[in-house]
Amino acid sequence: MSATRQRSAASWCLSGLLAVAAAVLSAGEPTVRTTTGTFEGVRAPDGTLAFKGLRYAAAPIGALRWQSPRPARPAKEPAQAKDFAPACLQPGAPSAATPSTSEDCLFLNVWTRSIERNARQPVMVWIHGGGFRSGSGNIPGEILAKDGVVVVSLNYRLGPLGFIAHPDLPGDIANFGLLDMVAALRWVQDNARAFGGDPQNVTIFGVSAGGQAVALLMASPRAAGLFRKAIAQSAYATWALPRSRNAPTPAPRGQDLGPIDTAETLGSQLIARVTGSGELPSRTPASGLRSLDGQALVDAVQGFQLPIVDGRTLPDEPAIVFSRGQHARVPLLTGGNSYEGSVMPESRIGIEEFTAMLGDDFAALRRAYASDFAIDPALGVRRMFGDYRYLLSASVLARANSRIGQKTWLYFVDLAPEQRRPQWPGTPHGYDSSLLFDSDPGAPELTRQLGERLRRHWLAFARSGDPAIPGVAPWPATTADANQWRVFAHPDTVRSDVLTEKLKLMSARYLKRLPP
Repeated sequence: MSATRQRSAASWCLSGLLAVAAAVLSAGEPTVRTTTGTFEGVRAPDGTLAFKGLRYAAAPIGALRWQSPRPARPAKEPAQAKDFAPACLQPGAPSAATPSTSEDCLFLNVWTRSIERNARQPVMVWIHGGGFRSGSGNIPGEILAKDGVVVVSLNYRLGPLGFIAHPDLPGDIANFGLLDMVAALRWVQDNARAFGGDPQNVTIFGVSAGGQAVALLMASPRAAGLFRKAIAQSAYATWALPRSRNAPTPAPRGQDLGPIDTAETLGSQLIARVTGSGELPSRTPASGLRSLDGQALVDAVQGFQLPIVDGRTLPDEPAIVFSRGQHARVPLLTGGNSYEGSVMPESRIGIEEFTAMLGDDFAALRRAYASDFAIDPALGVRRMFGDYRYLLSASVLARANSRIGQKTWLYFVDLAPEQRRPQWPGTPHGYDSSLLFDSDPGAPELTRQLGERLRRHWLAFARSGDPAIPGVAPWPATTADANQWRVFAHPDTVRSDVLTEKLKLMSARYLKRLPP
């Protein structure tokens, strides 16, 4: 027999064995065949199907640490996909949300109502938050999937394993975690139909670092064409990011209007903390860096991990890319909450530090927040911090997206459950995630109703690119000249005056950061 016929026969035999195995698996539980293998999932009592722990890229370990994600080799045997895979390495001990972690963590999860290839359901890809230093794709995706969308969640490399520049690391890429997201979106394009999804109707969405990831993907040429709609919840696209040696010049100023820290300096300082040297080593071979303990690396992060402007995966800060009209041309839904400043302690940016950061602009902003300062100066600064970091971003991104002719909607969540006042002087940072996934068991009925309304609007946007729903007051799109906010409270309203004067002051401050 010729070599060609031998290979053909071997290929036929392998295909036959996989088909037989798949048929055996499908007799009990739902089974799908993807580009990375055949997987058996779980059918829930509500009829949704879940496939968890699907590898979308090769393990980024050993020589592949700080490398672009490599394609995953297809599994030779059918496998079960019934449990979440380990989350990516992150600080702290395992928890209920992340019971196990590993540097081998590039897995995703899929929930769907149908695995008919012609079902053409919209696809919603959830990108988790956690300051780019913690979190995972372990979510109750069935909450949205039961309403007729395919939900995908993913893990991506965190902390310095996902975002680092160092003088002794070869190459010019610094955002490996961002490239993980791109690889997962490519996997979705290749496999959406296997889960009854439409690869031409993909919406990316996330909260906090997840919302920032949405802005990064919209700004990155690496993600072009991989999604058609975007929901950026509490993104911080106007916040200063470290810049690598390959970043474009002239650079914007930092948050204090001084020079921005170079990413290589920050990377060297982190490695010095890990090695305990107390000083920056003159040279560290790349092989030596790759041999450092992964847990020690992620534990060395102080505050949130910031993505890096490396001029390759990220051409510039997202809001700057948006201002040039060089971002993805897709409909956008963006906004934030009324007490985003609740996250300030986790940022490791202190009240005095933030006050000093604002310099001469602090006095005018303090007057704008006089009612909060009258209650407690700390509340005033935290409220200011949250609006400056998150709501300013929403306003800037919305207007920039509108300028290039893309429909854009703004939202503002302002409902604090009565039993949580005064601890919650507004809706805290990240609570919209709990609302969307109905994951706050102590929420009162009004709050649960708010979560249902959010889900209905988000699902409408994923289906059609417009968050309007029948029987509900119109939600006008914002424009390049005027914001239109849907305020989720009790009752919901549409307003153009949300934080108007405060955002004007903050916008003027932000413009001082930008190069001519």
